[in-house]
Amino acid sequence: MMKFLKPAPGRTVHLPDGTEIPAAGMDIEDSLFRRRRLADGDLIEAEPPSAASAPEAEPHDGTETETAEAEAPAKTTKPKGGK
Repeated sequence: MMKFLKPAPGRTVHLPDGTEIPAAGMDIEDSLFRRRRLADGDLIEAEPPSAASAPEAEPHDGTETETAEAEAPAKTTKPKGGK
C-alpha cells in the first residue's frame, strides 16, 4: 500500500537506495523503513498535490526553442610552430 509522505519540517530523508525524498513529498510503498521513519517523526503524512494545482506542461512538438543560455562558440586552437 502506498502513502503520500513528506519529510518533517527541517528534516532531510533519504530512501534506502540513497534517493532524497523531495520536500513536496512522494508516494512511498509500505515497508519497515517507512514505518520507522513515521514513528521517529522524520516523515509525516501529507496530501498529494491535486492535478488542478499542478502546472500543466505545454505539449512538445519536437522543435527546438531558444533558451536563455546561448551555446558557447567552439574554441579553435592554432598548431604550435607558426605554420
